[in-house]
Amino acid sequence: MVWPRRKIQLVASSAAPGIGGVRAVLKGIQLDFSEVEPTKEDLSQEFAGDWIELPFELNPNSGPDKFSPVTELVYWPEKHEHDYWREKALAQGIEQQSVQSLIHSLFEDELIIWVSEPTVLIEERPLLAHILNEAGFEPTVLWPTVDGRWQCERKQGLHWLIPESWLEGLMEKSSLGRESAWDEGKEKASWVVRENRIDFYRSQDGQKFAGHLPRWPKLSEEQTAAQNIAMCIDLGVSWLDISLALSSIWKNIRMADNLRWNINDFGWNAGACGEELSAPSIEHMEDWWAR
Repeated sequence: MVWPRRKIQLVASSAAPGIGGVRAVLKGIQLDFSEVEPTKEDLSQEFAGDWIELPFELNPNSGPDKFSPVTELVYWPEKHEHDYWREKALAQGIEQQSVQSLIHSLFEDELIIWVSEPTVLIEERPLLAHILNEAGFEPTVLWPTVDGRWQCERKQGLHWLIPESWLEGLMEKSSLGRESAWDEGKEKASWVVRENRIDFYRSQDGQKFAGHLPRWPKLSEEQTAAQNIAMCIDLGVSWLDISLALSSIWKNIRMADNLRWNINDFGWNAGACGEELSAPSIEHMEDWWAR
């Protein structure tokens, strides 16, 4: 006899805070689960004691209107309506645990980076996740979409990127995962917002200039965007990878970088419009493409 693979019965109100993120994580890690409202006791089904020995088509607990057999029950905390379901699980010998316990076990060995909000999106994904993924870090990311849904994208990298607000009021985020490279106590990369650009500095050996970017297109997102970019610097992402990952943002605003036009003695370089240029003809041009 082969015991069925792990399947969770999630007993939680559809309005419970954080439930959307829990669903997204379970789907992202491909952990099979079903969900039931704790107050809808009339939808419950008694599992036959020999259900595991029956063929699927003869199993009284299978079908579109039936709850399929589960290996464990996960319940939301401090809800009296859950008592009925917990008693059923106990009578059937089904393992049960709180949602806090489940989340602890899922993230026990993970490196978690807690992302401040509001989330800046680029190509419908969080900015921080976009840069790290383009740089080859391949983090797993959980985020709320613009329409209020939650999405989890599972990757093979070391880090999980999780919004700070997800578990607010449910459990302490500091108790999750193992110590990350993103240590709140260490010196951080910094940035300075100037008139036409943002300068970034590394924290190693004082403040070393890392690079600069044009001002963020949406000023309301600029502070969060700069914070995300500085976080990437601290995590060891090269400035070349950062600039390449963000190059598409300004492609409709600036047609090229470091491009000078010798027309009417005016042009611009890296976004600095109105720069006066020399008009004399070019006497020599090196065949750089033949190197």
